[in-house]
Amino acid sequence: MRLLLLFLIFKIFGCSAQTKEGVIETTNKTDFDKYDELIWSGMLHFKDQNYKLSLSNFQDAFKIKPNEDVSDYFYAAASALNLKMDNMAKDLIIKAIQKTNASESYFDSFKEFNAFRKNKLFSEIKTDYAKYKADFTKNLKYPEIYKEIELLIKRDQKVRKDGSTKEQMRKVDSLNIKRLIEINQAYGWFDKQLILLWHHRGIHRDDNYVWNYFRPLINEKIKKGELRKSFWTRFDDEKSMLEGNGFQIYGTYWNMFEQFPIENMSKVDSLRSLVGLPSLAYMNKVYGVVLPKDYVVTSNLDKLYKK
Repeated sequence: MRLLLLFLIFKIFGCSAQTKEGVIETTNKTDFDKYDELIWSGMLHFKDQNYKLSLSNFQDAFKIKPNEDVSDYFYAAASALNLKMDNMAKDLIIKAIQKTNASESYFDSFKEFNAFRKNKLFSEIKTDYAKYKADFTKNLKYPEIYKEIELLIKRDQKVRKDGSTKEQMRKVDSLNIKRLIEINQAYGWFDKQLILLWHHRGIHRDDNYVWNYFRPLINEKIKKGELRKSFWTRFDDEKSMLEGNGFQIYGTYWNMFEQFPIENMSKVDSLRSLVGLPSLAYMNKVYGVVLPKDYVVTSNLDKLYKK
C-alpha cells in the first residue's frame, strides 16, 4: 500500500534548481507539480462531495502521470461510484492494479469502497485480480530486478519483526544497501526502493558511502523533475527532531506535534509550499490531521480548487 504514508510525504519536483539548506529550488513547474495540484483539487472536491469535479481532476492528473499512485486511482474510482458510474469505477480500479501494483489487501480495506462492495464490479475484479497484477509485472522494464527489490524489502522487514538483534539488522541493512547501489548503477532508480534508503536516514547528510552515492543521484533527479522536491523533508524533520533542537521544520510527523513542535509556525506553510507540499490546513481537511494548537491558517484553500 504505497508504503502509503511515506509516498504521500515524499512528493517532490525540480528544474533549473540550486541547493539551499537541503531545498532544491525550482522556477518551472514539472509534471509532478501539475499532477499534484490536480490531485489536491480532486481530494478537496471529494471531501466536499462534489464528485463530478473530483473525478474530472483525477482524470486530468492521470493524463499527466498515469502510473503514479494507487490511492489517487481509488479515490477517483470512489468518485465514479458515488456518481453511479460503475463501469468507469471498474476501469479505474483495474488501472490502479495494472499501473501501480495495487495490493489486494488495500483494495479490500479501502474505506471509500465499503458502501458499494455489493456492486457486481467488486466480485468481478476479485476474480481477475491475479491477472491484473500479472499485467503490472509484464509491463515492467526490468521485472526480475523489481522482484529482487521486493525480496530485499521482505528481508528488511523480516529482520525487524522476528526478534533479531540490532547487530543482525545492521548486517542485513548493509548487505541490502550494497546490492541496492549495484542495482541503481546498472538499472537506474526504482521508486519501490525508498523503504531501504529510509533505514539509513540518520546519516543522510553525513559523509558516507551510502549517501555519497545516493544524495547527488537524488538531487540530480529532483533538478530534472524526475523526483519530487519534497523528497528530503521527512529526512530533515527527523534529523532536526532527534539530533537538532527537537523541532520539526515542515511538520511531516503529524501525530507528534506536541512532542516535537514546529520550529517556525508562522512560516511552516510557506516552507511546505517551497518544497511542493500542501498546507497543514489542507492536510487537516483531507486527511484529518490534528493541527497544532498555535497553528494559524496562512494559505487560502480556495486557491487549490480547480474546475
